[in-house]
Formats: sequence, structure tokens, C-alpha cells
Amino acid sequence: MKGWRAGVAGMALLGLAGCSDQPVPADIAQAAPADITAGCCQGTGSYPDWMIELADANVGTMRRLGLIQFRPGRMTSQPEATALLQDSLRPMDLVFFHSDNRVSGLLIPGQFTHGATYIGTETQLREAGLWHLPELVPFHQQIRDGNLYLEAVDGGVRLAPAEVVLDTDAVVALRPPPATRATALRRGMDQMGTPFDMRFDAGDASALFCAELIALMFAEAELPRTAVPGRETILIDRIVAGALAGDLPFALVGYIEATPGGGARVASVQDLAWDLRRNWPD
Repeated sequence: MKGWRAGVAGMALLGLAGCSDQPVPADIAQAAPADITAGCCQGTGSYPDWMIELADANVGTMRRLGLIQFRPGRMTSQPEATALLQDSLRPMDLVFFHSDNRVSGLLIPGQFTHGATYIGTETQLREAGLWHLPELVPFHQQIRDGNLYLEAVDGGVRLAPAEVVLDTDAVVALRPPPATRATALRRGMDQMGTPFDMRFDAGDASALFCAELIALMFAEAELPRTAVPGRETILIDRIVAGALAGDLPFALVGYIEATPGGGARVASVQDLAWDLRRNWPD
């Protein structure tokens, strides 16, 4: 977070002034993030079992709804914020998105509803000793063309450029231990083209949703599962909360929000914890 804050100061606070829709309550502004998020991100939020079963029975309709986008993500109008984010990322960092501009971002419970892995530029991958991994070699040109994010989306696992994945409203980035990067990269590239899992079933690797792909790549982290009717799934908010609590081996890189009034800010770890908490009311 220090690097992000220094970057903001160096850009005169990005030339932007913004605040979240709901500021952190004063009584928890300095609380430990793990205390703020304690008990959150459990179950399926406000969705009863019958609603999940209805969605399962209407996968085609849900797929079409999920592709609807109301407006551009607020990050698209904040090039300084986007540049700050990308300058901070390193190969195999996890990036999770808050996207109120999409139906999919409103249907999935929680603050963060999609995730991807930042693969890195050619220069970064060479410096990390990852560029010549056999599993990556067939995708060298895609990476040179700017497709730097690995994600599981409708249409299958793919590499996508920043202008696609950062069409969002807020981003949090987490960093895995360096020793895990090569294995995770190999596993991820082996899944290129795997179809998308519309049932969000973490137990069926024949099709993958975004968090399931990350769980496969970082299998040793044992990402937490959530029971839903007929299966288990993986909620991104539980990954972020687990990282904040020290239960998962991912370090916080930073959290950046673009705001409705046209601003953006690098938010604190307490802001991040509160944003998680308020999406999972008791």
C-alpha cells in the first residue's frame, strides 16, 4: 500500500478527489481489518436456495443477463488511476473487480464479483524467470500484443487486455508468494480455452469460473468453499477477507476506487475491510 500512496502523492493525489459512497464508520476506522470482516462473506448473501435453484434451471437466460453492461466502468475515465494500478502489478498478482456497471456484478453476491490473474509483460516475465516456461511460449505474441490478464469468462479461459478487464469501478490486488508463481502460471496456461462454468461449481474442473481458475492455479492455498444447493462454490470476497485476516497466503498490494462523482482514490485497508463488511450484513 505504501507504493500506491506514494504514487498518488506524486500525482497530486492523482489530480482527483473522491470518497466512497459509504465512508468507514468512525468507531471502526482504525480497527484491525480482520476484526472488521470477522464473520462476513458467509453463505449466499440475500439469495435464498429457491432463487439459486431457479437460476440453475434458467442458465441460458442468466448467461444473456450477465452479458448486459449499463455503462463504462468508472476506471475507464481515470487513466492516472489505471496507470498507477498497472505500474504496481507484478506477474501472477490477483486482481478482483467491483463492477456495478454490469448485471453480472449485481447478481453475484459481495463486493468483488470477478477476478483475473495479471500475467505480466514480457519484460516482467523475463525478470521473474517465467518467460520461457513451455506452457507460456505459445502465448508470447498475445502477451506482446498487450493481453496480460488471464481470466475465466463466458466463452472460456483467455488472455485479455487491460482495457477489457479494467472496464470496472474498483480493483483490489493481492500478491502470492514468489515461490508459487511458476507452478501457478503453468497450471493457468494449461487451462486456456476451458469453457466457462455457469453453475459456479468448484468441484467440476471440466468448466471453470473465475475464482475456480484461481483456486486451481493456487491449489496449495486451499481457497475456502461455500455450500450452495447441489455443490460448493468460491466467493471472491472470502478470498480477500482471508488475505486480510492472514488465513490465506496473499499480501495486499492495494485497493483503488473510481467514484461516481468522477474522482478516484487509493483506499485504506480499513476501507477495503468495511466495503467487504457492508456487503454481508448480519
